[in-house]
Amino acid sequence: MNSERLRPSAFTPQTRLAAFACLEKLAGEDMERACFAASPYRAIQAISQGLAQDDATNGKVWIVRASTDPQTHPADDVDMDVGNISAWPLWFRDGPGRFEMPLLYLLRSESVAGVRAAVYEATDRGILCNDAELTSSRWPKNVQPAVPLWLASSLNGTPYDPASGLEALAILRAAMQVMYVDDKPGFFYMTLHDNNGKVPASAQTEVHDAYKGMYRLIAAPESSTPAVRLLGAGQALGNVVEAARLLREDWNITGEVWSCPSYTRLAREGHEAEHWNMLHPLSKKKTSHIQMCLGSGQSPVLAVTGYGQHIADQIGGFVSARFVALGADSHRETTGSPSVQWIVAAALKVLGDEGILPMRQAQEALKRYALA
Repeated sequence: MNSERLRPSAFTPQTRLAAFACLEKLAGEDMERACFAASPYRAIQAISQGLAQDDATNGKVWIVRASTDPQTHPADDVDMDVGNISAWPLWFRDGPGRFEMPLLYLLRSESVAGVRAAVYEATDRGILCNDAELTSSRWPKNVQPAVPLWLASSLNGTPYDPASGLEALAILRAAMQVMYVDDKPGFFYMTLHDNNGKVPASAQTEVHDAYKGMYRLIAAPESSTPAVRLLGAGQALGNVVEAARLLREDWNITGEVWSCPSYTRLAREGHEAEHWNMLHPLSKKKTSHIQMCLGSGQSPVLAVTGYGQHIADQIGGFVSARFVALGADSHRETTGSPSVQWIVAAALKVLGDEGILPMRQAQEALKRYALA
């Protein structure tokens, strides 16, 4: 493939105008209604359809569909990897009147090779949405373990794992603003699932911070300090919410729940703040978003992901309290997201380690849930 043909058209004032038109559409009540009770996958499908069909945005956004809706095409009939990617980079050939427009790239790939091919075709720009999680494989979240590792190490891209349609919408809005209005480099990546789960709806003012990497979903009761703080991403957040309920009802443990669509973004910003503070010892210290959210409180923090435990472990160095990461490899009996019962048992164990609860309660939980 000729790399010259992949060179994107220049960022121009028309790029911003196209982005403004898309952002206005995404801010509409109809789009919020479509995403309110939707899964991330259904939300992105509704968003792409809305942008393509609206007269105000038609022709002002590139929408690439390298993925197929599993409800209309059985999984066995769909090419899951690189071969299903389109030849859309031909659109980027130089010519009169060519300018960059917002790009929404819908793909399905379980491998690093497939994701890298899409990123290459996008010339490291655009919003890539991978719905491989809708398929079935032996890998956590149905992608090879190298995929989240590669994304975490690709500094020109920021990966997200939204738990709900509203989170996907909030991340998409912010990504368009950053790339196509502020003209910042890089690409954004979202993994999409089609499970509404048990995640309660968020207030718009709070879900806006999904782009920053985390926001509080469920607060502890008023005038109560949470005994434990539970963090979750993507489909795993549903199990975290249910675990918080069990801790409250069965073990009388107060807690709060945080949605963390991007552990990677939180960790990167934490490192950036530390680096800046190191180089400016006489200036006011910068505080990263995760430190502003969790503060200096000493209630233990459990971070849960459907990927390997190391993805959630990225933020451990920026948590002042006792920190535990849980992932698909945290329990030998499962290759998926940590179960509700495992999260509860882990929370009771860390509370026992901290001397907050008798350790016998952790042992009782292991027996009750048949985990040991």
